[in-house]
Amino acid sequence: MADGELTVKRIFNPGEKARREDGLLRVAAYCRVSTKREEQLSSFETQLAVYRDKIENEPGWVLAGIYADHGISGVRAEKRPQFQQMIRDCEDGKIDLLITKSISRFGRNTLDTVKYIQKLRGIGIRLIFEKENIDTDSAYSDMLLTVLAAFAQEESHSHSENVKWAKRKRAMSGKPSLYPPYGYRKSEDGTTMVIDPEEAKVVRWIFEQYEHGASIAQIRKTLIANGTPDPRIDDNRTGIWEDSRIWMMLKNVKYMGDIHTHGRYTPDFMTGKEYKNHGAVPRYYYFGHHEAIISEKQFNRCGDILLMKTTKRFTPVQYPYSDYLKCPYCGHILHMKRVTAGRISWFLCEGEGACREFIIERPSVDNAILSAYASLDLEGLDDSEEAELLRKTRAEYPTFQTIEYWWLDDLIRQIEFGQHTYSPSELSAMPEELRLQKDDSNLTITWRCGIKQTVSTGITEDRYFPRNLAAMWDAFAMERENVYRKKAAEARAKRKRDLSDG
Repeated sequence: MADGELTVKRIFNPGEKARREDGLLRVAAYCRVSTKREEQLSSFETQLAVYRDKIENEPGWVLAGIYADHGISGVRAEKRPQFQQMIRDCEDGKIDLLITKSISRFGRNTLDTVKYIQKLRGIGIRLIFEKENIDTDSAYSDMLLTVLAAFAQEESHSHSENVKWAKRKRAMSGKPSLYPPYGYRKSEDGTTMVIDPEEAKVVRWIFEQYEHGASIAQIRKTLIANGTPDPRIDDNRTGIWEDSRIWMMLKNVKYMGDIHTHGRYTPDFMTGKEYKNHGAVPRYYYFGHHEAIISEKQFNRCGDILLMKTTKRFTPVQYPYSDYLKCPYCGHILHMKRVTAGRISWFLCEGEGACREFIIERPSVDNAILSAYASLDLEGLDDSEEAELLRKTRAEYPTFQTIEYWWLDDLIRQIEFGQHTYSPSELSAMPEELRLQKDDSNLTITWRCGIKQTVSTGITEDRYFPRNLAAMWDAFAMERENVYRKKAAEARAKRKRDLSDG
């Protein structure tokens, strides 16, 4: 290169860098319909065919792709997978010209629409909006696009409000919107929901398993291991078996034949974010709207179990005992806890208004109740519904290996602890006749059929005596509190030193 001679190199933008050597424009089209109704889908297919023919028959054009989102709102671009793929292909230099029917098809959010148009123009992509007769190569396109995109957003807002109003009017008139969950389909006339027999079998199995003690995670693993078909979301989509889906099924009142509308609402159509409805909009509940898959009793029992197993609750009672177990001194509901150092759970009298005088190991309680059930004498029972249920349960389950809420709820009316007035060593030192009079280290079960049964809790060592355990628990709690206070004081002192050194 001679001295003083300049070398000029053209820098291509991504849209120009990969242009075809034959000079043909790579043209793509974008289509969208916002619902899955038959007439909309017909329009959708028509759009695809028209654009394909138009691009292939236009001299100088070559088809670069047709991107299509159907059944998706245009408010949020990030929710449209084909739209996002189209933008990525534009950035990769695979498209020169983009055609769409109208600005409202491209997007209903003014900011998003203008942002993406400017982004595409910045990388050399030309856009044509047919309905508005806008070509972004024209001089006045910027101002016109901004105004028309704002109109498109307002149209979307108006449409959103009209849809909400229509749904509320239908709900008020006794005709709620139908969204059949897994296990149901819409009836042929579209007026109600009917049971899908095969899916309903899975629904019944899920509720039965959960009612009988299986966890949601265990249910999910079994469904997958058994090759159960993926759950249907609607006529066009299927999901996967996951914990959250099973959890929502267990809470869905539609399975017992009812419908609850407007449990959640969307205050801002732009964000589309849903919130729990605590009275912001009217709610409606329809009893016996359609045929039930699950009985009301089973549904409510599974709801009780969900509440007992959740960590977010106002009353900390745990599965499976609910509020059956109460302190024999103050009547406070016993709470179940597990010490981190071991695997054994304990029932404690603690919380506001508790006397904190009674703690007992869970195995002692479990074993006493299981033993009582196995030794029940059913001779002489009457013909009441409760007695018949006990007979039927014993015939199917001669013994139980674990305590489960479903059979406690079915068979037992009340469980009462003796006060454990004397420790095991004190009782053993008494004469036998006196010991039998003083021994109240027991557990009394009142069965729903009327039988009252008293069994021993099996405590034989002073260290497991409820009052001794309570004293040890308080000492342990105080020690933990002192350790926490000491660490907090050390942390404060360290911060002061660091500040003074600084």
